[in-house]
Amino acid sequence: MVMALPRKYNTLIINALLAVVICLVVNFSYLLAIREQERRDFGAAPGWLPEGKDTSHTGILHISPDGYGYIICDDFPDAHTDSIYVIGRLIRRFSLQDGSQMKVIARDPRVPGANHQMWRVEEIDGVPFDYGELYDRPSDHGVMSLQLAYYLLYAFILLTVMTAGASRRTSMRFYLTRAAYAVVIAVILWLCLPVMRPRSGELVITAMNLPNVFQLDIMKFSFVLVFALLYGRTYQLIYQKEDILLENERLRYITLVNQINPHFLFNSLNSLSSLVREGKTDDALTYIDRLADTFRYAIHSEPTTTTTLGQELEFVGAYKYLLEVRYDEKLFIDIDVEPEKLAWMLPTFSIQPLIENAVKHNSITRSKPLHISIRTSGDFVVVSNPVNPKLSPEHGTGIGLENLSHRWQLLTGRGIEVSTDGGMFTVKLPFIK
Repeated sequence: MVMALPRKYNTLIINALLAVVICLVVNFSYLLAIREQERRDFGAAPGWLPEGKDTSHTGILHISPDGYGYIICDDFPDAHTDSIYVIGRLIRRFSLQDGSQMKVIARDPRVPGANHQMWRVEEIDGVPFDYGELYDRPSDHGVMSLQLAYYLLYAFILLTVMTAGASRRTSMRFYLTRAAYAVVIAVILWLCLPVMRPRSGELVITAMNLPNVFQLDIMKFSFVLVFALLYGRTYQLIYQKEDILLENERLRYITLVNQINPHFLFNSLNSLSSLVREGKTDDALTYIDRLADTFRYAIHSEPTTTTTLGQELEFVGAYKYLLEVRYDEKLFIDIDVEPEKLAWMLPTFSIQPLIENAVKHNSITRSKPLHISIRTSGDFVVVSNPVNPKLSPEHGTGIGLENLSHRWQLLTGRGIEVSTDGGMFTVKLPFIK
C-alpha cells in the first residue's frame, strides 16, 4: 500500500526540485565560463591548437597597476613582438609576482603584429609550476560550488516563503505580505552572497564589495525573485481552484440532502393530504405543480452555478406557495424588486435558505404571523423578517448563514451582510457584477 505524502511535504519536494532547476538556469553561462577557463588554464587537449602555433618562451613578468601583465622575452624570432600578454585573472589565480622569471607556453596571436598570450605556465623562477597547488587557495571551482549552493539555498528559501500557508489562505493581502517578506530576504541574501574581488582574488561577501557590485549577480538574484513571486501566486491560485472544487462537491452533497429533506417532504405531503381531504381538488393540483417546480429547480440546478434574479424568484414563488398553504394565513412573503434588476446575476439557491431559516427559527401564529420581505436595494437583494424566536428552538442541520456566506465568497468574491437592528433580521446579498 502506497501512502500519500501530506501536502506540505509534497510542496517542499517540489520547491527543492524547482530550486535545483532555477540554480542551474541562472548559472548556466557561469558554468560554461568556468569550463572554458579550465580548458584555458590547464592546457588544451593535444591537437586542439594548429601544429606549430604554441611555443615555449622565457622572460620576466611585469604587472601593470591595472592588474594585467606582460612577460618580456628575448627569444622571439619576430622583431615586432617581444612580449607575452597575461590576463589579470590568471595573475590572481596563479598568485604571480612582479619581476618573476617565467617559462610559459604562449599562443600565437590571431591578428598579425599583436601580442602572444600566455597559454600555460611551465616554470616560475626555475621551479616547475604545480597546478595542484592552486587548490590550496580559493579557485574558480571552489567559488563556483559555493555560489551554486548559495543560489540553490536562496531559491529554495524564496519558494518556501511564497508557498508556506498559501494553500489555506488565498487572499491578495496574504500574497502581498509574503511577497514583501521575499523581497526583504532577497536583499539580505544578496548582500551576503560570496564573491571574489577582481584584483586581489579575495573571497568576500557582496556587502564588502559594494563599490564593485557585479551586475550579473543582481540580474540573477532578480530573476530568482521574480520567478518566486510568480510561482507563489500561481501556487496560490491552483490551490484556490482545488479548494473551490472540493467546496463545490461538498455544497452539491448538501444541496442533495436539502432536496430530499424528510421534514420538508413530510410537511409538503401532509399539506397536500389536507387539501385532498378537504376536497380542494384545484388547490391540490396547483400544490402538486408547485411542488414539482420546486424539486425540478433543485434537481436541474447546482449550488456552484449562477442564475438571474428572475429565475431565482420563480423558484422562490413555487416554494412560497408551498409554505403559505402549510401556514394558512400565518406566513406572508412579500416580493418587491425593480424590474430592471430581474436579469442581474446571483448564485443559485440564495434566497430559499434565508426563507427556510426564518421559518425554522421564528414563532408563526395567527396572532403573530411572520412577514418575510424580499426586495432590491442598490446592488443588493435584501431579505428581512421580524425576530420572534420560538420557545423551543429547533436544532439546525449545519446548513445556515455561515455556509451561505462561504459559498457566496467562493462564487462572487464578496461576502453577504447580516444585521439585527430594531428587532429585524436582515441579510443583504450582493449581485454579481
